[in-house]
Amino acid sequence: MNIVEEHREKCTQCGQCLEVCPRYDDFSLLDRLYRYLDYRYLDGSSNIDSESLLRCLTCGLCVSACPEELGIKPLISPARQKWVSENGLTDRQTIVNPEAENNIFKKIAEMDEIPEYRSGPGSVVYFPGCAGTYINKCMAQASVALLEKAGINYTVLSGLEYCCGAVSAGAGDSGPIRRHGQQNIDEVRRRGAKILITACPGCFRAFKDIYPRMFGELDFEVLQVSQYLERLLKEGKLIPETTLKHRAFYHDPCHLTRGMGVYREARNVLENIPGTELSNKTPENSACCGFGGGVRVNYPSESLSVASDRYRVAEKLGCDVIITNCGGCMQNLIEAGKDGKTKVFDLAEYLALACGIKIRREDQKMSEFVNRAYSLCISDYKEPDFS
Repeated sequence: MNIVEEHREKCTQCGQCLEVCPRYDDFSLLDRLYRYLDYRYLDGSSNIDSESLLRCLTCGLCVSACPEELGIKPLISPARQKWVSENGLTDRQTIVNPEAENNIFKKIAEMDEIPEYRSGPGSVVYFPGCAGTYINKCMAQASVALLEKAGINYTVLSGLEYCCGAVSAGAGDSGPIRRHGQQNIDEVRRRGAKILITACPGCFRAFKDIYPRMFGELDFEVLQVSQYLERLLKEGKLIPETTLKHRAFYHDPCHLTRGMGVYREARNVLENIPGTELSNKTPENSACCGFGGGVRVNYPSESLSVASDRYRVAEKLGCDVIITNCGGCMQNLIEAGKDGKTKVFDLAEYLALACGIKIRREDQKMSEFVNRAYSLCISDYKEPDFS
């Protein structure tokens, strides 16, 4: 049974998926997706507008809400792949393709100095991903500083040559993940690593789920940064020494939590930091930051409007800091919170502060470079407007 047949058979059209979805409110979308993906409709009645596909955040809220675990997202991904096969890639889809001339990270590297990290052999490979390497550099710098403090024999696999390809695949372009996947696996093995830790939830999914299915089981352990930091705290290799008196709101990254089932570890890290009170001890009512699925590129103002809702929730809970552990979430939350009332931290950065390590932040510079790079890489890009 294919995805369309299964979806049609199980869906009761209860509408719970649309109740939680921040992007769609028209139930006819499901019928349009059914017809578009069903090979039997070749008479033109299966045509679908690209906006119906591009508005999805791929956040998975619809899947979580659905009694049958269906939702809209499982239909969006194959529909995007079909759209690309029929219409080709646009500049908005190739913006994260490491081989494309309009790759955003190439443009940022031309504008800004990119940190270099230890690249020799090591028992632990840290994989910061493209966002941690080029945009939210404080994430990678904080993680590396913690590895140093813990005395870990580590090495760093960074740069476009090691792009995991997961974001391109989500946009409908499976080329990069096929070209880079085995190369990345081979490089981790070449460095002699027993553990690979990733910053980006997309990279985590690539190594933990997609690569084993595409290239075979891996012979090294794959952890997300939050999982490894929790381990270092339990082993006593990291001991918070500074009291951080904050009421914190932990923002669950969609692709890490609903996508990969990793909820608890980051909360355990925060609960081990003296003075920090965690407001949301469970992932109940967690929601999307508005960045994913290409929405930040295609609908900038709408994307940051979704992110603004996270501030309203945090403020309602009496929080003065928001902590996340995803480069896309961090970028969107920083851009949406320009009033500066509620500070945004990466999880590793916040733990580093508790361990007496301060990481330099350049939020305004980051935002300026990102939007300039978008403008150079994408035709007709319009910077977000909050007016």
